[in-house]
Amino acid sequence: MPHGKQPIPYTVLIIEDELAIAENLSLTFEEEGFFVDIARNAKSALYELSRTSYDLILLDIGLPGTDGYSFLKHMREKLQLSTPVLMLTARAALEDKLRGFHIGVDDYLTKPFALEEVVMRARALTRRSKQLSETAFILSFGPLQYSLADQLVTVHGRPIKLPRKSLMILELLMRYAGRVVPRQKFEDYLWLGDPPSSEALRSQLHLLRKALHQHGYDGIETAHSIGWRLVK
Repeated sequence: MPHGKQPIPYTVLIIEDELAIAENLSLTFEEEGFFVDIARNAKSALYELSRTSYDLILLDIGLPGTDGYSFLKHMREKLQLSTPVLMLTARAALEDKLRGFHIGVDDYLTKPFALEEVVMRARALTRRSKQLSETAFILSFGPLQYSLADQLVTVHGRPIKLPRKSLMILELLMRYAGRVVPRQKFEDYLWLGDPPSSEALRSQLHLLRKALHQHGYDGIETAHSIGWRLVK
């Protein structure tokens, strides 16, 4: 595998009430290297947004209860989130598209759509978003802060120097702050799913825990047989 910084694994939230469509999208995006969460309605989507920093949202208009337009309006105006949104809908009328763009959608695809095109548009949106925000993108959780642009981590405001693998582990933990990150997601990101040994991940986590402990933070919690998460 070539040396150098490994690409950040994009995180995508699929907001779709039709289970078959959501699962097909999820499988496709996971095969393309994305980390995927699914919400079946606006309430669940808001809950996911409160826990995770996403790079992209795939949004259906025809959701039960609060529809996609209302959800997007709330997300843009109340939550002040600039996360790129690709709207997926059966509504092909121009007025529907114009309404979506007026509220703040970034791209629009009508059903039925080709999964390959969804992925193509998703990659274009995430690349554009990263180019615009790369210099200012900062992850925060409790006393931890991580500036992705300059690879700088601080604990209680004090900088800490971490090796590359520790930075990669911490990035995933902070992106899924408070949630369990499964072992497989770490191994996919750190070693493209092919770790050098069965204990490689535990060894890397031990190094990260030790470094953070020396700076007064012991918030990496093990969820036995599942993965790890951050706690405040």
